Amino acid sequence: MARQTSDIENCVLSQSFLSLFEDIKNVLFFVKDKEGALVHGNLRLAKHMGFSHPDEIIGKTDFDIFPVEMAQGFRNDDAMVLESGEEKKSIIELFPNYLGDPSWFSTHKIPLFDRKGKVWGLCGILQRYEDSLKLMRPFDDIQSAVDYINDHFKEKISNIELAQMTGMSVRQFERRFKNVFSTTPHKYAIKLRIFKACESLINKNVTIAELALELGFYDQSAFSNTFKKHVGLSPLQYVSKNRK
Repeated sequence: MARQTSDIENCVLSQSFLSLFEDIKNVLFFVKDKEGALVHGNLRLAKHMGFSHPDEIIGKTDFDIFPVEMAQGFRNDDAMVLESGEEKKSIIELFPNYLGDPSWFSTHKIPLFDRKGKVWGLCGILQRYEDSLKLMRPFDDIQSAVDYINDHFKEKISNIELAQMTGMSVRQFERRFKNVFSTTPHKYAIKLRIFKACESLINKNVTIAELALELGFYDQSAFSNTFKKHVGLSPLQYVSKNRK
């Protein structure tokens, strides 16, 4: 616990600052050191992870809590923030609760600096994807392209087409899209496909092969591999787990 106090002091994080995130509805908040260990989390985060008090998550890393595939993905994003010293906004990802039930969240991470100006760690917030869309900063300049992806994510969409909708060059559009969503249009569309797959596997009477084709994947194998990469479970494992 001494390490926690020292690190927070070095990072110039006051208790009053940390308390800001205790009562914000539907927001999970965390602070990690450079090694990926949690040094603070609000009560909502602790309970989402299956703990009764934030003190219980101190010192734990993503690898102590989540499936290794997901933990590695979280760690990769952290590494980008720590190495670049720049924030990452609107990372759309699955963030399972303590029962292993995955939900889609939008994550925002920023680097934390010590008094000497060196990156010490990072902090971030997570909001359910649906809630974050309501609060996300305006992106009117690419709204037409985003709406098109949301309506046609099952199809192959070229960045050239999307850029034309916004009146931007392809390079300008790709840069602007990544600035807003911290991912490429293609990866954004893939995540929407997996989001839809999670719903369909539970709520629709459809085979995995049928769903793969319906969502625009080349075949069942491609779908299953992509699904497991994002969810941490195969489609069959996901169905079995949620039906139980």
